[in-house]
Amino acid sequence: MKIKLSTKSIFIILIVLITTILVFNFFNRNKQINSENFKTVDPTKEGKTVGVKIEQNQANGERIKIVADLMEENKEKKFIKLINPITEIIKRNNVTKITSNYGYIINNYSKFKLDKNVIIFNNEKKFNLTTEELSGIFDTGDMYTNLPVKIKINNSKIQGSSLNLKNYGEYIKVFGKARLIIE
Repeated sequence: MKIKLSTKSIFIILIVLITTILVFNFFNRNKQINSENFKTVDPTKEGKTVGVKIEQNQANGERIKIVADLMEENKEKKFIKLINPITEIIKRNNVTKITSNYGYIINNYSKFKLDKNVIIFNNEKKFNLTTEELSGIFDTGDMYTNLPVKIKINNSKIQGSSLNLKNYGEYIKVFGKARLIIE
């Protein structure tokens, strides 16, 4: 028994075979991609982000930039922990830089706390503030610390046992045995 295939029949068989292979590969590839997307998340790494950069433009023309090595978010307690945050507040090309080892955004994201080696620096105003801890409220710009503080403004140095800043530093009050040194 001899089967004779015409050129037309061979061509149709090849087309069907190639189409079947392409369809099979397409479904196989989609299955692999979908299975890779649903990998289980390690619970110890959930809510952590490495290399954070946040930029925000305010209605009053200010720009705020925050860069941190690591961000951990706790959605249940509604707080964010930043490791090695650097914050820049840019107001009419006047840059205030705030650094610390740890930063916390707390109380339903309305307050902040900076911890360990806090430095606030503004080159144009020749202002430098150093302390170990600083807490504040975002909306009002009020900040305070109950730990020793050192402030350098132009050629003057002020040291005190605690600090209270109002309205983003427009009013500064140093408490305790404050010491003023004018160079």
